[in-house]
Amino acid sequence: MKIGAPNNPRKDILKEIEWIGKNKFDFVDLYLEEDAATPEKIDIEKVKNALKKYKLKAITGHTAWYLPTGSPIKSIRTAAIAEAKRYFEVFSKLGVKFVTIHANWPGGMFSPKAGIRFQVDSLKKLVAEGKKAGIEVMYEPTEKPYDSFENVSKILHAIPKLHLHLDIGHANLYGKSPEEFIKKFHKRLVHVHIHDNDGYDDLHLPMGAGNIDWKTLIPFLKKHYNKTITLEVFSNDKDFVLMSRDKLKKLWKS
Repeated sequence: MKIGAPNNPRKDILKEIEWIGKNKFDFVDLYLEEDAATPEKIDIEKVKNALKKYKLKAITGHTAWYLPTGSPIKSIRTAAIAEAKRYFEVFSKLGVKFVTIHANWPGGMFSPKAGIRFQVDSLKKLVAEGKKAGIEVMYEPTEKPYDSFENVSKILHAIPKLHLHLDIGHANLYGKSPEEFIKKFHKRLVHVHIHDNDGYDDLHLPMGAGNIDWKTLIPFLKKHYNKTITLEVFSNDKDFVLMSRDKLKKLWKS
């Protein structure tokens, strides 16, 4: 198991890598999106040098959660794919192997069935574009009610080469069960995000600050998974990220 931390895409990426490196994380989960981490603002060589300086790898990458891959408007989905391709090029140059594309539901008068159809159309194209760039695409269910076990099953079944990125916090919302996702999809699972919440809102709290039973969940996860884990704890005080890392390490060892 390797533990990583994300950069804040609204802050200087080199300073973010410096903090992650000085605090001895195993890897950087590269978040490339507006407004400070767009392709045209990334200096490839400087980022490579920063990673090398701190003996870090950029194993996983993360595109914007609001990329409209599930839009009912085909031209918007096409634009979303074109935008993702720009990011794929940067990820490829930085040696990132796995890149996240988030679930995106149209809402309104469109049914979940239609949302699945729109997303599958985009995701098939993104998987193909990723292959050209030497990247494997991961699908991350988000905090929406439509991100159910059943709907995610249908999307993964439709695209055999699409991987699963499981966000434990998201899988704890709307009565969902992280254990159910882990048990069913562990063979498709290539990356995990960890943060806590109260079961109602996507709060991105430190481990132990919400209602997730980590003492039960972490051993269950360990039985099925032993790859990369990103601590997606959002706080201005980064000590909460370090506290969560220590808790995760302790539970994993025990």
